[in-house]
Amino acid sequence: FFFFVLIENQKNATTVSYPSLSSLLQQTSITIMRATDAIHHIATIGMLLLGTCHCSNAFSFSHRRLTRSSSTLSLPSSVKSTVPSSTALSGTTVPPTESSTVGTVGNGYLPVLLAKLAAHRRHGKSWIICPNADVDKMRQLSAMDGFGEALPNLELVPASETDRVEELLKETDALLIGTDDVDSVIDPSILNYLLDPEKCGAMKRVVAMSRNLNGAGMGMFVSASRRAANAQVWDNANAEAYRTFESNVRGAAEGCGADWTLVRAGTLKGGACGDGSAENDEAVHYPQYLAPCFYEMTKNDIITWQLLFDCNVRGVKLTRGDVAAGPGMRAVFAATGSDYHEGDSGRCGVAEAMVRSLEVEEAANVDFGVGTVKSREAPSEEEWGVLFRECLA
Repeated sequence: FFFFVLIENQKNATTVSYPSLSSLLQQTSITIMRATDAIHHIATIGMLLLGTCHCSNAFSFSHRRLTRSSSTLSLPSSVKSTVPSSTALSGTTVPPTESSTVGTVGNGYLPVLLAKLAAHRRHGKSWIICPNADVDKMRQLSAMDGFGEALPNLELVPASETDRVEELLKETDALLIGTDDVDSVIDPSILNYLLDPEKCGAMKRVVAMSRNLNGAGMGMFVSASRRAANAQVWDNANAEAYRTFESNVRGAAEGCGADWTLVRAGTLKGGACGDGSAENDEAVHYPQYLAPCFYEMTKNDIITWQLLFDCNVRGVKLTRGDVAAGPGMRAVFAATGSDYHEGDSGRCGVAEAMVRSLEVEEAANVDFGVGTVKSREAPSEEEWGVLFRECLA
């Protein structure tokens, strides 16, 4: 501020005589007030652009951080989605319709997967805020693989287009919030901005990904595996920040008259379509998940363990409340393991649970965890209905 004042005074020095002390103080006060108003306005928008869109360590596009620690294509024929018959619908649910709008914010690969799945389930509009530099790469990830086609109801909104963001917020029925980075949570000022009652009058449900915070199955072995093998292992080190985040989500949702759902995860793994090669007759392919380029972006070896995980561990289990445990003494094997391990959560399973929970009345104002089950096939439509009933009954 003082630098700004000095510049202003210097600009006026050639035309104004030396002012009195009182007039200088008055001029300085006015200048600071104007600067403060401008900075406040810029900061509000800046936090939206950076705070919701910074990329995690697991997301190789870029490394910005500010947190606490339309197409004419028709929908591909492969897109088949119906609302489960077992799901009770009411005013608090957001079932897929031609008019339903779902927004997504966060960082890393998970938010891209969330937005793509929401579009794939035939919500009328699915949109996601994107860092400007990463729009093309996020478009690659969200394409229907094999064709490079974007889902026509999926909109990637550059973070610089704040007017478009606020326009979409006015018609948004549900907001999905997810982060890959274990060290990051969305700042409360961002939540308050996005869930401002004046901006989001149509909001019915806010679904946020949190973590398993009970501390079971954690300890020195888990922390060591994070340092040595996989920086995205969930070791409960950031538990307090996530507890605060959960409280902020509940408060912001209730403030705009919406229900909330907290979906708990452990160490996030996988997230894409699996092995779609013609040579592999046993491969089960899921084009609604992230495109194959995900495996190239995350590869650290000849074959990425993320691909192996997606091929081996498609099963899902849901547990009500905060009860899921970590890997404990088997953490060294679990860190980059491509088989079933306690403490893991598949990105695909987490994203499916978050998007599908919008259609489940009993998922309003509760928290549940998402774990893994060894299976080469993801749950069917009917099996998801059973999972939710058994978990939330």
